[in-house]
Amino acid sequence: MAPWWRCTSKEAYASGIADLVTGLHNWSDAKAGRRKGPRIGFPRFKARHRDRDRVRFTTGAMRLEPDRRHITVPVIGKLRSKENTRRLERLVAKGQARILSITLSHRGGRLVVAVQAIVAQLPRRPTEPDACCGIDLGIGPEWAVVAHYDDTIERVAHPAPWKEVYQQQRCLARQVSRRTVGSRAHRHARTKLAALDRRATNLRRQAIHTLTTRLARRYGTVVIEDLDVAAMGRGMGRRAFRRTVYQAGIGLVRPTLAYKCQAVGGRLVVADRWFGSSKTHQGCGGYRANLKLGDRVWRCPRCGGLVDRNVNAALNLREWIGAVDLGKTDVDRDVQLGGVAAQVPYVAVPADDHGGQACAQAWACEALEDHHEVAGANDTRTKPHPGERNLEQGYQSASSHKHSRIW
Repeated sequence: MAPWWRCTSKEAYASGIADLVTGLHNWSDAKAGRRKGPRIGFPRFKARHRDRDRVRFTTGAMRLEPDRRHITVPVIGKLRSKENTRRLERLVAKGQARILSITLSHRGGRLVVAVQAIVAQLPRRPTEPDACCGIDLGIGPEWAVVAHYDDTIERVAHPAPWKEVYQQQRCLARQVSRRTVGSRAHRHARTKLAALDRRATNLRRQAIHTLTTRLARRYGTVVIEDLDVAAMGRGMGRRAFRRTVYQAGIGLVRPTLAYKCQAVGGRLVVADRWFGSSKTHQGCGGYRANLKLGDRVWRCPRCGGLVDRNVNAALNLREWIGAVDLGKTDVDRDVQLGGVAAQVPYVAVPADDHGGQACAQAWACEALEDHHEVAGANDTRTKPHPGERNLEQGYQSASSHKHSRIW
């Protein structure tokens, strides 16, 4: 036996082998077409300075100490916790929870301990199980617009420190680039930059959890739109716009709501990606086909009223009823917006098209052979033509991604 074998934990090797097995399974399933989402490549070795150090303990002495300030892990022993562990330790002491694994990792210059546990809970219900709300996410001044069931509109602004933190990040990044690699000044500059990155992450995470927890506990049904955040970050506009997409963290709202709604007995409904929530007037059903990304307020072609883009989208999402039976006739297809239940839009067309008359068509008076393929009654998504741009979201269509959550 090697002399260093007893100085380390076997989990350091077992967790790496388990991750390799998972990567090989994902690669094999993606190659055989059994896995949804983007193509997964063959697992590769990661450099030590690029990979995040982590180890997962599944056996051995794993416990939360009664003082609620220490965590015991195998081989390493006791670790002092900055966060109080009484919430989980109380459940473990009463026999209502059992620890499955403990994962140690380096994040932002700190050692983070993630405890995975199974908890026995009584069935819970939202405070308003029959109510519904719609959420429209954005990257402008309004991070989220919530349309409540009583027609009140809640505007959630971006946390103010986000912009200040980004300016400080740029300044510290320049300092890191000017230091000699390996010097003490370089290590200090990298430590300060990691602390600032951790602060930006915590601000974004706090805003997401505050909003999603409040809505999941209150409403029985929460409706959110299906955004392809990865495609938005790749192909939309300037570099500053793409950076804002990732800084806003709008891609984390949907998976967070998914497990929170399930935990409290609610339901999360995801509207179709091609549903024109911003283009369709919620009041009269008017449809603005040429709505641009910068048009925050637009005039309805049917009633002539001014429409707030974000508020109108949130109201349309609140009224979403999902897929319907489209039947077999072309008339049923024409009254649908991308295969979703919605009012017949009123589209203003140029004078040289249809004799200068407005036409109530779902796809802005396109030819029938140019219409999108409408999904079936049990599928709320539509299949666009290859390479076609979604004018509602402003990016090219891409396959949906599976989201995963770390407990």
